[in-house]
Amino acid sequence: MKNFIALIGSILLIACSSNSQTFTNLSPKEFKSAFEKENAILLDVRTPQEINGGMIENASTIDFYDADFSKKIAKIQKDKTVYVYCKSGGRSSKAAKMLLESGQAKVVNLKGGIMAWNTNRMPLTKSTSKKDHSMEELSISDFDNMLSKNSLVLADFHTLWCVPCRKMSPIVDELKVEYESSAEILRIDMDKSELLADSYNIKAVPTFVLFKDSKEIWRHTGLISKEELEKILKSNI
Repeated sequence: MKNFIALIGSILLIACSSNSQTFTNLSPKEFKSAFEKENAILLDVRTPQEINGGMIENASTIDFYDADFSKKIAKIQKDKTVYVYCKSGGRSSKAAKMLLESGQAKVVNLKGGIMAWNTNRMPLTKSTSKKDHSMEELSISDFDNMLSKNSLVLADFHTLWCVPCRKMSPIVDELKVEYESSAEILRIDMDKSELLADSYNIKAVPTFVLFKDSKEIWRHTGLISKEELEKILKSNI
């Protein structure tokens, strides 16, 4: 009986420990210093109107009040630390908990938010979010037709709010022009092509998938150099 009680106690202890994961709160100076030393994701969860007043440079933007907020944060790379902030720290604290619940390994919250950031006279930049007309919305059947008509297809699953995606955009656009005669290169809006992304098990952005004769032969999630993308394209042309 004693052994049984001890076993139950151990199970409960493990269960409690597994749910004890929490986020870190940092002051503006600590937050900036830590983020700059790490290859991490910076996330602004304020409204577009708030962001128009200035944002921290290189931040991805997802409005906490967006009906699809939980779906969007689930697309963030799980192996990256997320540094999150809002106006005063309330929404970002809630977002931090949601990020951990979605499987994010580590989350850091800006204590006091942008208000504290401004009080410390820390730098802000203008919003860089804008409509990207080169991103495509595709159904599964549209994409299947494209695969059947092209021997080699490189698909970049991408979102407008993702800064790493925006950094990759000019590289992908250059490759699209340079390899126009030998490969079909697509930038697919994952937020508007959810069924297509789900059908190929795309979990994070940006994700690049190369298809040859309608079969997936390679994929990569995260930033990648133009040279590496060219190498994989050339080896399959």
